[in-house]
Amino acid sequence: MYIGKGVIIGTFTGLLILLLFIGFSSGMIQNYKTNFQKNFSQLFRNFKSDKLPPIETPPPDMQYATEVANSTIISLDDMNESQFASYKDGIICAKMNHLTFINNDGTIGWETDTAIVDPILKTEGGYILLAEKNRNKICMYNDRKLIYDIDDPDTIIAAEISSAGDAVIITDKSSYKGGISVYNKTGARIFSWASGSNMVISADISAASRRVAVSLLNTDVTVGSVIMLFDVNKTESDAKIAFDDTVIFNMHFIGDLLCGFGDNRIIGITAGGRVVYNQSFENEQLTHCAIDTSGNKLVSLDDGNIPIINMYSKRGSLTETATLTGVTDFIDIKNKTIVYNLGRDVYFGKINSGSIIKYTSAMDIKDLIITSSRSFVIVYSNSVEFVTV
Repeated sequence: MYIGKGVIIGTFTGLLILLLFIGFSSGMIQNYKTNFQKNFSQLFRNFKSDKLPPIETPPPDMQYATEVANSTIISLDDMNESQFASYKDGIICAKMNHLTFINNDGTIGWETDTAIVDPILKTEGGYILLAEKNRNKICMYNDRKLIYDIDDPDTIIAAEISSAGDAVIITDKSSYKGGISVYNKTGARIFSWASGSNMVISADISAASRRVAVSLLNTDVTVGSVIMLFDVNKTESDAKIAFDDTVIFNMHFIGDLLCGFGDNRIIGITAGGRVVYNQSFENEQLTHCAIDTSGNKLVSLDDGNIPIINMYSKRGSLTETATLTGVTDFIDIKNKTIVYNLGRDVYFGKINSGSIIKYTSAMDIKDLIITSSRSFVIVYSNSVEFVTV
């Protein structure tokens, strides 16, 4: 869908700034980052997209196996504000003042109390990062062991962690458009920066080189993004890349390659600031995105008629594509194994492999998490289900 410039752009920009301000001030940045593409249509499409011919999906009952090896449902208390993430061979559940590790077979591995009331949860390698929404507290764990418990000087909006244990905290910094702090694995603050002109909407740090990337929302003329790259030992950015007419709302370093998701494209940038790929979506709207530790990216796209899912390699090449029979709400990817849902039906396996499993969930789905090449977790409103295929 094309949108004319002029008055519509001005109106869109005003609404976008208002919504971002509300999101930042109410601690909803995580929802904004993961659901931005649901709220706004694409503005412009200046580049062509490489495509594989979509695979027409036969009727589901003719294509998919439906038998699984095992499924286990466990009930959890106070799940309304709970956060879940893959961790080692299971999942972590973080809720008010409590952290639980659940093994892949659905048994409780360990539990511990925490100082975090409303948690932002991030996991990477052996590290578990908890940051408190709209407050200041940050806690780092290795399994149930508390590594540090510190307070950031500013209000926390979002957080990311690297496999080396470095934490990037996005903050609502007074008198600025946002700021970031970087803490090492012992809790020492090793870098900080604040933006005076553009709003900070995403940030990450490389485990390989400790390069820090920050995505800023630029609304000077049209809505766009500016990616800034920093050395943690320096105070000034040494690389800046502008992406006009797109908002880069989610970024992850894979080694020293920065992979970013925008409302109408995916990008890849080296730690030195060279653009490796800039893959736009010509007629589709990006609705969901996920990335695994190898840099394989899964995106769901919708052109208003035919929903599709695409898989891209670490360096941005389109490797798999398939049409869907409906719109998906949740997706995940791990080692090229994917999971997505169509209503209560969950599809798990390799795209176009002929070995996709279709599993019908017992209740409405709140999230999907892959734990291994043979297992996934379905999050419900008051329980979680562990499924092994």
